[in-house]
Amino acid sequence: MDNQRVYECYLAGPIFFEGDLYRTQHWVKKLNEEFGETLNIYAPLLNTEINGIEGKKRFADARMIADADNKRLDKSDILIACIDGDVLPSGTCAEIGKFHEKIARGDKKHIVGICTDNRQCYLTHSKEKDEGGSASSGNQQYSYQNIYVTGLIKEYGELYFTIDEVIEDIKKWIASQETPKVMKGQISFSEKAAHKISEYNF
Repeated sequence: MDNQRVYECYLAGPIFFEGDLYRTQHWVKKLNEEFGETLNIYAPLLNTEINGIEGKKRFADARMIADADNKRLDKSDILIACIDGDVLPSGTCAEIGKFHEKIARGDKKHIVGICTDNRQCYLTHSKEKDEGGSASSGNQQYSYQNIYVTGLIKEYGELYFTIDEVIEDIKKWIASQETPKVMKGQISFSEKAAHKISEYNF
């Protein structure tokens, strides 16, 4: 990844429990090992000025939090959104919506989601569960992620099960950004081919 620009990455997800800290530290370590200085990662959970026990002793009102997060999202090229939990993390959902709108208006940004819940239907669906009555009341065997939220992720990105899949996705996106662009006034290979074909008047 030498001689490439630095991409700003925002790692969003649940942030208030001890397990969230371990997960975030592990993922940041893996991302740093893979991308080095190519990816500048901001994880709110690791910002001890506002999070952690000491950080939470400080006061910041709702506007201050929103403004600070929005500034980070504005400068970010990539959003990694972790939607783990029986209830999707509300702050992360808001960040997904904000980032989705930036891409929709034409900003060259990338969104990738991750859900590590091993109860997801596509992972654990089985005939045994169907025959055992998994669809009956009180016997739900699968986790649920709000379809609107996952739809916002999947419209411009993808939702994965592991951090390794996320890393591969980001590598491909960065490679696509580094591909040489056709300069103004130049004719691309496809345009040349189309022009050549038109000469034969099929």
